Amino acid sequence: MESLAGTDRGADLAAPATTAARDRSPTLTRTARVSAFIPGPFRPARSQAQLQRFAMRAAAASGRPRILLVCGTDATRQRRVLESVGARVSCIGTTPGIAGGDIVCDPTRLPLPDGLFDGVVVHRALHRCLEPHRVVAELLRVVRKAGLVHVEEPFVQATLEGPADLFRFTHLGLRALFRECEELDSGIVDGPGAAAASAWRQLTWSLPRSGRMGFVFSAAGSLQSFFWKYLDPWLARRPRALDSAASLYFLGAKASQPVSAAELVAGYRGAAARRGVVHAQARPANEVFTEWAADGRDVGMEIGHAAAVQEMLAAALSMPGMADGFTAVDAGCGNGWVVRKLRASPACRTATGVDGSAGMIARARSLDPFGSYQIGDLMTWQPAAPVDLVVSMEVLYYLADPVALLRRIATAWLKPGGYAVIGIDHYQENEPSLGWPEYVGTQMATWPEAQWLAAFTSAGFTHVRHWRAAPGPGWAGTLVMLVRAPLHST
Repeated sequence: MESLAGTDRGADLAAPATTAARDRSPTLTRTARVSAFIPGPFRPARSQAQLQRFAMRAAAASGRPRILLVCGTDATRQRRVLESVGARVSCIGTTPGIAGGDIVCDPTRLPLPDGLFDGVVVHRALHRCLEPHRVVAELLRVVRKAGLVHVEEPFVQATLEGPADLFRFTHLGLRALFRECEELDSGIVDGPGAAAASAWRQLTWSLPRSGRMGFVFSAAGSLQSFFWKYLDPWLARRPRALDSAASLYFLGAKASQPVSAAELVAGYRGAAARRGVVHAQARPANEVFTEWAADGRDVGMEIGHAAAVQEMLAAALSMPGMADGFTAVDAGCGNGWVVRKLRASPACRTATGVDGSAGMIARARSLDPFGSYQIGDLMTWQPAAPVDLVVSMEVLYYLADPVALLRRIATAWLKPGGYAVIGIDHYQENEPSLGWPEYVGTQMATWPEAQWLAAFTSAGFTHVRHWRAAPGPGWAGTLVMLVRAPLHST
């Protein structure tokens, strides 16, 4: 373990506090010793599993990562999980007496320099802090750009820590605290079953007047209800579980810009309110797609577009040179399903997905933790190096200027002579799609097929072929354009 001593701020605080905190053996009261044998409402194994996932990600990204652990309770178990992957852990307790801690300090003024850590873990500490937003800002200050963040906090739980227990966080509320981060994953640690058991235990504790009898009643309540937590693996798959979970987690990475308030709200994944499908005013497409990701509609899109995409990829990968190896970008990747299809090809060297929807990228990263997915405005983003193939399905008509993006793909995304295969369902000849702009509530370019073909020529592409993929009764099919970038860069 690396001591915090020697860092830029407050180095004199670290060393003595380290000795005091690490060497202290907590003295258990008789009540605490008895409580240790009474089954509780929560499942520590679930919490540890989520932390283990974070630790493995951090180790994969940084080798022996430097991790800041901030705990409001005993830090020993969390520290052990992080150190099991070789992490160099520095632990801060938010209150005196935290076992496994190195120092105790004001979390709004950390005695640490900017960007010192590769990641930060906050374990049940923010609900104890009077100003959680300030604490989060300070934690992100000491994490490097793109550094990882893992947070676990209570939601539907009784007050267990007296005056030190100040806040509870909904799933959306916890996400809002970390707006400066891109979401990698989030969800339930302990579900509604644990929440109900916690509430029942608290109810029985509140019935008697004396403290001793309160303990007896609470123990009886625990014995009556602890097994409810075993319902959570089944309940947690339901949308309503997110609105009634006992505790939640957020896994993210420090970003260069915050998620917008509108997209944050669109990312609500619970079931407490039913959204309408017709919107009076046009919304940005990224907000729409974040809402769809939250509602699980990304799965329907994947199923509905699978046949057309299969035709698109078969045509693109049959082009000269592709069998020898290719790199690819999926523009508007959604939940990353096309990226995963590309990567399944033996000839694929790399495949990256980019999307303007923070919710869709979060979904992609959740499904494929070690895949390459980036949040980006397609009109300004470009790959680190030009690629052999660009794939895009159901994206182009959402842009205010589709030709401008096509020019960028031809000149900045693709290698000279590289290929692009692009599919769209919304065009004038496909009558069922003409009501989509009003139905979805966002701007769409409703062009005839000839105008779309002309747009590719105007952008500098050479036409290879076009066709309508996967047509059906009353459905004209996906308009697919397979084109080639100029052979010489301009």
